[in-house]
Amino acid sequence: MSSPVGPVGPVGPVGPVTSRLVEVCTRTRERLRTPVLRDRVDGLITRLGEPRIRVAVGGRMNAGKSTLVNALLQERLAATGATETTRLVTWFRHSHQARIRVHRRDGTERVLPLPAGGGVGASAGSLEDAAGIGHLTVETPNDTLTRHTLVDTPGMDSLSRLDPDSLAALGDADAVVYLMPHPGERDVEAIDAVRGWAGGLRLGAANMLGVLSRVDTLSGEDDPWPTARRVADRYAGELRAVLSDVVPVAGLLAETARGPDFTEADARALRALAAADRGGVARKLRTVQRFRGWAEAPVDAGDRERLLELLGLHGIRVGLELLDEGRRSTPALLEGFAQRSGIATVLERIETVFVGGADRLRASAGIAALEHLGWDAPDEVDRRALLALQSDLDRLRLEPALRQVELAGALVDLEAGRMRLAGEDVVRLRDLATGADDARRLGLDAGAGPEAVAAAAAAQIPQWRRLEARPSRVLQRHARTARELCEHILFAGPDGADRPAAPTLPTWQARSPSR
Repeated sequence: MSSPVGPVGPVGPVGPVTSRLVEVCTRTRERLRTPVLRDRVDGLITRLGEPRIRVAVGGRMNAGKSTLVNALLQERLAATGATETTRLVTWFRHSHQARIRVHRRDGTERVLPLPAGGGVGASAGSLEDAAGIGHLTVETPNDTLTRHTLVDTPGMDSLSRLDPDSLAALGDADAVVYLMPHPGERDVEAIDAVRGWAGGLRLGAANMLGVLSRVDTLSGEDDPWPTARRVADRYAGELRAVLSDVVPVAGLLAETARGPDFTEADARALRALAAADRGGVARKLRTVQRFRGWAEAPVDAGDRERLLELLGLHGIRVGLELLDEGRRSTPALLEGFAQRSGIATVLERIETVFVGGADRLRASAGIAALEHLGWDAPDEVDRRALLALQSDLDRLRLEPALRQVELAGALVDLEAGRMRLAGEDVVRLRDLATGADDARRLGLDAGAGPEAVAAAAAAQIPQWRRLEARPSRVLQRHARTARELCEHILFAGPDGADRPAAPTLPTWQARSPSR
């Protein structure tokens, strides 16, 4: 699938590593003679010049992807429910105009208005031939899109029915948020398929975040969060090679908390329920059928149905708890919903790991795209240009900013048993591969000062140098990458050039036997 390039405005300069990659692409493009190869490089140069990182939301069918997208957008723009648009890849981009671009597979394009408050779903009736549509681009002045571009993808049911449009969109993203309502083997298979489509190790723990969506369906308890946290922690451990973490989220509650739909009338309906016999209300909230069929309810059927649509049974229970805590105003309820939804952790990870790491993630994606450029070109001039490109890419991979992305491969090798590490070394490796900043890469708190960061980096360098002396070539390669990343952190910080080199281990210690 060709990536849509919409009108974008600058939010900051392209990072230094990406800038170097653009220079490499430009030099290569000038040397190529085959028009198809030149066009591919032109497209990549345009893609690398985008000022916003691409974050795709993926997962199997009915995982709640569009609901989470709406929560991230703070607006109901993504189509939810069983509409044709939920089966189309949809890009959400910042623009000064609100409209939908319908990109057809035959290369033609159609522009539709974006209805106020209606989003993509309100325009579904205009999409008479969904099979002929490649993807949609929603252009909107939504302020949340000034930091990143969001991609909503259709569900992937199983390995035999993986949607190629979804795989292409996920593979073309810089980072992926992968939703799992009830994690299982199919999710592992789908994640592996996405990574394979994207070129293997380019997508992994450095740029994939797992979200345990719909936490209210994980148990029959009134408070599902203890179970949700246990499940999320278990899968974060089992999928640590490919996901940076697994975060539990109540998607519907997050969508309502951050959206514009919950009104004072809805707050009044909740307050009426709170004023009724609490035991009777709790019994009716056991099932949707009981709540809908409540003949003597203190709120009418229309209000009950709206509360179910906005909050679900779990969200209504949360609303009653918030009222008991004294949060009676609409803003106070919305704030409480947001806090109880778990969405804050997802927003923090997107901002610190994805947006904060945009330069290295985008450069990594660009290198992966160049590696699929077509090395078997029949033209001799093109082959020489591509050979020079490979040398340029090898040098670019030495950039410290790309070392963390490279370490995602170490987690995969560790999980597959291709190398062995002691427990403390596993923790250090995982921190280096997934940390959102230098402090967290070194196992420190996010607010650690530069001197503490430098000391931690200096302490790790001899440890990784020791592991470089082990017989395993796989371990040697990853330990060298980890050491070089620590050295970059040490010497790139304040007064780094004045610091003494990290201590070298004695020969007898450096040659300690492998595990």
